[in-house]
Amino acid sequence: MANHLKRPLVQQLFLLTFVAAIVAVSAEPQLPYKIQQHSSSYPQPRDFPSEQLYHAYFAIQRFKNTITSDPKNVTSTWTGHDICATTSYLGFHCGAPHGQASNLTVTSVIFDGFGLCSPMQQDLVDELPDLAVFQASSNNFGGEVPILTGLSYLYMLDVHNKQGDQFEEAKSGTAATHLSQLCVGKNFCPGIRLRPILDPKHPAHGATSAKALLLNNNQLSAPLPANLGFSKVSYLALANNKLTGPIPPSVAHMQDSLVEMLLLNNQLSDCLPHELGMLTKTAVIDAGMNQLTGPIPSSFSCLSSVEQLNLGGNRLYGQVPDALCKLAGPAGRLTNLTLSGNYFTSVGPACSALIKDGVLDVKHNCIPGFANQRGPAECASFLSQPKTCPAASARVACPAADAKMNVAAPEGRVAKDYSSYVVYATLHE
Repeated sequence: MANHLKRPLVQQLFLLTFVAAIVAVSAEPQLPYKIQQHSSSYPQPRDFPSEQLYHAYFAIQRFKNTITSDPKNVTSTWTGHDICATTSYLGFHCGAPHGQASNLTVTSVIFDGFGLCSPMQQDLVDELPDLAVFQASSNNFGGEVPILTGLSYLYMLDVHNKQGDQFEEAKSGTAATHLSQLCVGKNFCPGIRLRPILDPKHPAHGATSAKALLLNNNQLSAPLPANLGFSKVSYLALANNKLTGPIPPSVAHMQDSLVEMLLLNNQLSDCLPHELGMLTKTAVIDAGMNQLTGPIPSSFSCLSSVEQLNLGGNRLYGQVPDALCKLAGPAGRLTNLTLSGNYFTSVGPACSALIKDGVLDVKHNCIPGFANQRGPAECASFLSQPKTCPAASARVACPAADAKMNVAAPEGRVAKDYSSYVVYATLHE
């Protein structure tokens, strides 16, 4: 009888021991798979020059595990603790305020042309709070448009777009070096780099907190974030994606920061927002090849700094505002205005002059008496559809302009080459 009772008791004790072991194991921190294989070398804060890089290490490893395609084997360099070394962590660049090497952090991610495939790139950006530049054109990233929080200190921003002239790769991890452009398998490598300010108390002319989000040629398919304008980026390039929905009104908050914006060839829709006209310091606004509709808001006459304005290939209608066309004169800097492929029905005298000068393109609209227009039946069909966008107001109050931005445009100016603009240069493979 005793032996009969003893056997279940032993079995019960063994079972309890086994369950306790399982619970103990499950209570341990779950490490990334590749780190679990080498748990003896699990990284500690003391292994990194700064706490920021310690946290960046885990963000990078988590992102690495979401990548499903890496044709250039870039992620094989994302190992070890030295994120800022020259030959490791390709695509990641570090920097720190002058004299504050203990604050070394990841300030830029340059993935141009890597061909990486991941649905989770916005998570990487969210977990690298000091990013000023995220440049990842010609990859296969999906999901939403990330928002850059950006650096909390000033630096010098250099635009790089020279053929065959790459930035020196200098990721030394010291306070004397910020970041550089890394080109992989490309002869043309446009980009941006940051240089430190040597004397933060007396910053040089051109010191900025500018940020760049360059994600042309990916698979982004969500609507633009409603709070996009609060990221205060200077260069925004999202061409050749599958973005949907409206251009958010929050873009008006980029008034003091945005220099160039490229939304070309997406699936953006809804009315052309009045707030775009508040971007008085912006040189490039390109929202061509979308499904935007409505008349051009009167606020567009405030775009005194715009040089390239492309709204072609949408569903815009009404009259082309003469006040907008006058920005090609002394009142502004406009050198190219593309409105082809819409449903405009008339132009004023200032716009007619721009057509003759080759500045304004209105082909394939519905303007009576003009060559190369849509057929009458197609125009009548569109114009008979209900219109829900607000009519353009007669007058608009423009934001107060900087004295520097209010300088008259030079006489006899000529249009710049497209490659001189950051957002267009990054379209190149």
